[in-house]
Amino acid sequence: MFARSRLRLFVAGALGVTVLVWAWPTTTLASWTDVESVREAELSHAANRRVEAMARIAAAYLTTDSDPEASMEHHQRALDLDRSNAPLALDMAGLHLQRAEIPEALAVLKDSLKHNPKSADLALRISGIYLVKLRKMELAERYARKALKVAPDLIEPYQMLYAIARAGGRGEAAAAVLTLAEERRNDNAEFWTGLGDLSVSQMLMEGNLVAQERAGRAVSHFRRAVELGQLRALTFFFASGYPDDAGASARRLLVLQPSDTSSREKLAIVLAQTGRLEQAVIELNAVVAENPASLIAYRTHGELLRQQEDFSAALEKFEKALLLSDNDPRLYLEVVDLCLKADKPDRGAWWLAQAREKFNRLPELPFYESQLLHAMDLAADLAAQYQPSFLTAEFYFHYGVMAERAGQHAKAVGHFLSCLEVDGDHAASLNYLAYMWAEQGENLVVAEDYVRRALEQEPQNPAYLDSLGWVLYQQGRYEEALSSLEEAVGHSLQPDPTIVEHLGDVLVKLGRPEEAVTSWQRVLGVEGVSAEVAVKIRAVRATQTP
Repeated sequence: MFARSRLRLFVAGALGVTVLVWAWPTTTLASWTDVESVREAELSHAANRRVEAMARIAAAYLTTDSDPEASMEHHQRALDLDRSNAPLALDMAGLHLQRAEIPEALAVLKDSLKHNPKSADLALRISGIYLVKLRKMELAERYARKALKVAPDLIEPYQMLYAIARAGGRGEAAAAVLTLAEERRNDNAEFWTGLGDLSVSQMLMEGNLVAQERAGRAVSHFRRAVELGQLRALTFFFASGYPDDAGASARRLLVLQPSDTSSREKLAIVLAQTGRLEQAVIELNAVVAENPASLIAYRTHGELLRQQEDFSAALEKFEKALLLSDNDPRLYLEVVDLCLKADKPDRGAWWLAQAREKFNRLPELPFYESQLLHAMDLAADLAAQYQPSFLTAEFYFHYGVMAERAGQHAKAVGHFLSCLEVDGDHAASLNYLAYMWAEQGENLVVAEDYVRRALEQEPQNPAYLDSLGWVLYQQGRYEEALSSLEEAVGHSLQPDPTIVEHLGDVLVKLGRPEEAVTSWQRVLGVEGVSAEVAVKIRAVRATQTP
């Protein structure tokens, strides 16, 4: 019996062991399955939160313009779901700052920084708010140093610390920031470019742009940036008198960006400055081929040709530059000067006429007009003997203009008549002669015929209409003059002082002095207005005083 019992126990034990042996793996697998399910559930939950946060961000952007409050709410819900999301927190803080909610912006950023303590962007944004919005330098520096601690190879923390020190009037502390940054050893091109910028700022603050030590440090930082592929230092080298570095930077940039005309322009200027003229011209031609509207290329090339005393070629380049920039009075004078040097006074006279029309008070105009008149006298004498074909209608016209500008009335009339002998329909000469005679009150019948012939060719030319009006005024035909002058005003793109003055004169003759004053007042202060206009206004008002 005992033996049976023991047998049963053994069998039972054996069965138990067998059950346990087979049950253990089953239980274990089930347990692991449960664990994995939990993990999957957790991962799924986190992923779902992230997806929902992204959806909230999308909704926030979609409602930014139409419903700012809804946009703010979506941003907040997204941030609640993903509190470590630094870009989202920065966006949310920006919205608060737009609404002048500074404490709220700081709260959002600080909470996100707590969940994402290695975000230099968050720390720098907090620092910036304390610096700019609240002027709390100590707190601004605290967060800037947090950013520096987690990102010592980014330039932005140093820039912030430098700005804080400068804002607090601590020059030595600002210099110490630069020294701290200079101790880094990294291959971050943006870092060294930014440090070069800070060094230049320090030179400006110290009021000594030629300080050798500081300048040398700035140059070394920019050179390091160039070595690492950041070529923004080209501007510094170019502007600060480091032609070799500027040339090397430009060449390297052109390898990376062959169509960068700005760098090629700088390279050409550097080559010219260092006497490598042939290479400079090659680069300038390449610039023009890539960008035919490059003002710098034409001016630089023209200057090189002028230095080589190739005045005709230089003139061609400067004329192209002037066509691109016709609001530079000095460029007009450079072109006129080159016309004189290239023995092309008629072209110089044309350009000078354009300059006088645009810049009537330019003090150099009389000097160049006398120079051109003398040059045209010589040219006319030589042409009459050796090359009569040179004496074209255009030559005589510009010759007449120069003579009239020099006060040589009779000589000017002779040149304009010579122009009309060559080309009887030369509208500009017909008009110029008619106006000169009207101003002198002479030959008015012929003057009217001449200006009407000019108007047949250009019926809406305001200058010609003004001349006709003035001829009629001088004949005492005021109603007809009024009609012509009003038409001239209507076709003028902007108030012309001479036309408006004439219109006022006619209105006075017609017994409409108030309208005359209104007309004259339109051009007071306008470039080229006669001093007589103000005198006329006072005279009319004096006659109206009771």
